[in-house]
Amino acid sequence: MKIKCPSCQSVLNIPPSAAGKLVKCPCGKQLRAPNAPAGSAPAGSGPAAIGAASHSRPVAKRPAAATAFDDGLIDELTEGDLQPIRQAGMPAVGPAGSGNTNKLLQEHAATAGGGSGGNFRVGPLASPWIRLGAAVIDGFIINLIMLPMMWVGWLLFVQMAFDVEGLNAAFQAAQTDQEKSYRAGQLLAGTLMAYGLTYFLAGILPLTIFSIMLTKFGQTPGKKLCKIRIVRADTKQLPGFVKAVVVRSWLGQLVASIPVLGLVGVLLIFGAKRQTLWDMMAGTIVVES
Repeated sequence: MKIKCPSCQSVLNIPPSAAGKLVKCPCGKQLRAPNAPAGSAPAGSGPAAIGAASHSRPVAKRPAAATAFDDGLIDELTEGDLQPIRQAGMPAVGPAGSGNTNKLLQEHAATAGGGSGGNFRVGPLASPWIRLGAAVIDGFIINLIMLPMMWVGWLLFVQMAFDVEGLNAAFQAAQTDQEKSYRAGQLLAGTLMAYGLTYFLAGILPLTIFSIMLTKFGQTPGKKLCKIRIVRADTKQLPGFVKAVVVRSWLGQLVASIPVLGLVGVLLIFGAKRQTLWDMMAGTIVVES
């Protein structure tokens, strides 16, 4: 119950037990509390000293949260991590190359069958049989370019430069065995040098074409037709001129010309990583693209 002190005008809170009794205000004024309303607890005995009423309303307790949320769960996330995952062949959303999503895609592209390496798709590791088919196509294209050029070069330039016909005529005209041996040596050296120069000149064009394609696209004509590509094993990016041409192609061909080592180098393609010996030398793999 609440009553007002006529002396100091303070509003007093009266407990039900003081109803109908004399009460004392903190200012010293004594006054009688009104009788308790119907249904209230019976009044006790004796005067009751009470304090001034508080004018502030009680604050309701906030209901407990249904579930707790750990703010630490997102402490290490960045904007790049919150970007939608980009599938192979789809344009990037958000900052290119940011966050962990692109990094994971690049790391698993060669085995998971999806990813991106610049402006091309990086698929799973290429089958050894597809690579064999690409090599056969490349060999056919190289011979298709070189054989006509060798024939023309031999007739128009090389044979006359080394005078192979004159050396042959001198060998046939030799009278003594000593002279025949000398002329035979000249004829053999001239013929070998003529064939070597012819092969080199005829190979310049296909060598240039293949080197440019390997550097710019990681593909030879055969690999392009078979939809496979050479990429770096660590970054899944193009290997560049040094790795793709100098190490993998030129040095690889020298290693492959060694009979036993070349055979072992080819058979390594059936391993788990499907890398030939020259792939291991250059740090490259061949993938579907």
